[in-house]
Amino acid sequence: MKKYWFLKDNTYLIGVNENSIYSGSVKKYIKSELVNKIEREGFPEDIFSVPFSYIKSIENPEGKKSITIFYGDQSEEEVIIENEVVKNEFFGEVQNRLEDFGYSKEKPSIFKHAKAQFFAILFITGIFVWTFYLANEIEKGYQYEVVGRRQGLGSLVLGLAQFGSLKVILGYLGLLSIALFALVKRLKNRVFVEYLVRK
Repeated sequence: MKKYWFLKDNTYLIGVNENSIYSGSVKKYIKSELVNKIEREGFPEDIFSVPFSYIKSIENPEGKKSITIFYGDQSEEEVIIENEVVKNEFFGEVQNRLEDFGYSKEKPSIFKHAKAQFFAILFITGIFVWTFYLANEIEKGYQYEVVGRRQGLGSLVLGLAQFGSLKVILGYLGLLSIALFALVKRLKNRVFVEYLVRK
């Protein structure tokens, strides 16, 4: 049995059948003709689909206008659904069909929710420690040069160290404040999420 919804003034379609989830633009179709085609033959082949067998998990964040489908090795598809009622209907329909998936509802851990921001802070701090050390050494009279043809991270750090330890500290504090602001903003947006995870 097929179930589907039209969104964005009938230009976008989401749906499910016995074995797949569908989502994609249907601008080129006339709605009445598309409905007849779906009822008679099924969803058009040019609409993006994810077979149930490929799906690893699905996340439905509370209050947000999207559902994320994780599938394959490391692939994901974000389905934008601005209508909250349709979003919950769609998720409920998928949940009913994925009988071998476990359901849970919880707030993601702080680290999981803001993993990118935490890694950014760690990366910035690591670069700062390296650069600050070189800047101090240069100020003491030591000379450094990058060996080899490839101009990678080492040459960037060495270039930054030439500005001196004070400017390195000021630059780090500026970048750190931006990263911390992004982290706090991200954590404020931590909401309950419904999970469907393959058992």
